This record gives sequence, C-alpha cells and structure tokens, in this order.
Amino acid sequence: MLGRLYAVIFICAVIVALWYQRKFLESSAKELNTQLTFENSVLSTSTAMNFQNFSYENGRLKYSFSGNKITYFTDNHFEAEGNLVYEAFDTEEKKTITIKTDKAFGQIDANKQNDSQNDTLPIATNSRIKNATLPGDVFFDFDGNVGKANQVFIDMENEFISSKKPFTSNGPQGNLKGNGFKYSIPEEEFRINSNVNGDVKLKESKN
Repeated sequence: MLGRLYAVIFICAVIVALWYQRKFLESSAKELNTQLTFENSVLSTSTAMNFQNFSYENGRLKYSFSGNKITYFTDNHFEAEGNLVYEAFDTEEKKTITIKTDKAFGQIDANKQNDSQNDTLPIATNSRIKNATLPGDVFFDFDGNVGKANQVFIDMENEFISSKKPFTSNGPQGNLKGNGFKYSIPEEEFRINSNVNGDVKLKESKN
C-alpha cells in the first residue's frame, strides 16, 4: 500500500516537473523570439530639426540637402519632410540645380562622412547621402529650366536625377512636356524618355 502511495507521489512529481519544464521552454522561446524581433527591427537612431547636409569632394562643395526634419534609421535609410531643398554645384561651386519638395526618403553611406563634421550633431547627420526618392510633387530648376514633376529619384553617387512620370519644363531650352526624364549632373544634359511635346530650343554651338 505504501509502495503504491510512493508511486503515485512519484508520478505526480514527474507530471509537475514536466509541466514546469514546458512552461520554462515556452517562456524561453517567447523571450528569444522577442529578442530576435527586436534585433531585426528597423529603429530610428536620431532625428535632426532644421537640418543641413553638405557634401564635399576634394574640398569642393558638390551638393546640399536641407529641410525641416530628417530621421535616420538603423538600416542606414533616412526619412525627411518639410521644405526640402536639394542644390547641386558645378566645379566653380556655382549653383546649377535646385529641387524643392515636401517629403523624401533614401539611403545614407555610414562609412563616408562629410568634410564638415561636427561631433555635437546627432548620429548619422554627417553621413553622406547616397540617394533620395521624392515621392510627391517636385519643383525643379535645371540651370534656368524651371519645371514640375513627381516621383523624382536623385542619385548622388552616380550624379543623375530621373523620373518616369510626366513633367513640364520652361526655360532656355523651350517649353517642354514629356513622359519621364534623366538629367546628368556633371554633363548638365537633360534627356526626355518619351512623348516629347512643346517648343524645343537647341543650344547654340560655342565653337
């Protein structure tokens, strides 16, 4: 009789131990999943208000990007909003391009820092911007040719600006409309993708 009692107690003890083990494993798995989810999450690292980002090459100003607010994230992307202005400069630091919009997002190169570093600025503020997508309405000025487009992509590394959407432009090259364009920053060359329409004025040869 006593042996049966011990057997029942032993079985109950085993059941309780297995129950606690199961609860421990479930809790550990949940904690691990939470940790993995946190590690894989894209989190903001810093936010700068009324920011200005300058990019230099061999001491020469190449472009500037400014606006009301910019937020940097752990996957090296940024999101900016409010009175955004992108400006590009030629070899004599003369402003040749101005682009204005309200929202932008893109990638930064965390391994490359701008020349004008300031340790008091938020993390990533000095990081060089690789590219930017402007999803909304964009107002541009390409060396006097003023126009409007949307969904514009700026590639700071390869130095071109493009859009696949319809645009309008007025200026020295004429009153133009088309479906998409690509502008080479160093060559100052504007190419229309398709459906060109308007009064085109060709530049006179300098020879």
